[in-house]
Amino acid sequence: MRYSIILFLIIVFGATTARAEPVFLKAFYPLDEPRFHCVDIPGHKSWVNTSRKLNVHTCKEGIWHRDELFEYKAVRKGQLKMPEYDLCIEADDSLDGAELSPKPCSKSALQNWIYKNYQLTLKAHPDKCLTIGPEPSRLTRGGKRLPSKHKARSLALNTCSDKAFARQLWRFEKPQQRSGAVMPFKK
Repeated sequence: MRYSIILFLIIVFGATTARAEPVFLKAFYPLDEPRFHCVDIPGHKSWVNTSRKLNVHTCKEGIWHRDELFEYKAVRKGQLKMPEYDLCIEADDSLDGAELSPKPCSKSALQNWIYKNYQLTLKAHPDKCLTIGPEPSRLTRGGKRLPSKHKARSLALNTCSDKAFARQLWRFEKPQQRSGAVMPFKK
């Protein structure tokens, strides 16, 4: 009995602690990037530009990735909060193709998200999903000159649909703790 209680506490508090750490907002499927895409603020380290529109970028496993981290517990409050910058994801409007920006966190309807069945929708517009663009991934500026060959795609708000289903599924996942460069998969 005592062992069961201790095991239960480890499982419950262990899961709570893991979820308290920042996580990636990661595409559910790899699409055309076997290393997966994560929601990202363009730039890297001191060149991160929080005034630019968000995109998806090769998930930065094992390297500096603070521009891809989200606070999982904020999701329960309807926010997609990036703790490194104390900003939340906001849609520019509720129309198809609306871009997304990191903005000061507020109670705006364009910042109020619901995470259900692996989809992220606006609470006031439950038919609108966070959607990866249909275009193929392109090499980023750094991806063109660095051996890791990171890729990016657009990110927008669009009507939830069967056609875009694979690009509208998301998961929150703790970054892997790798060491060394993350090289692309060989074909």
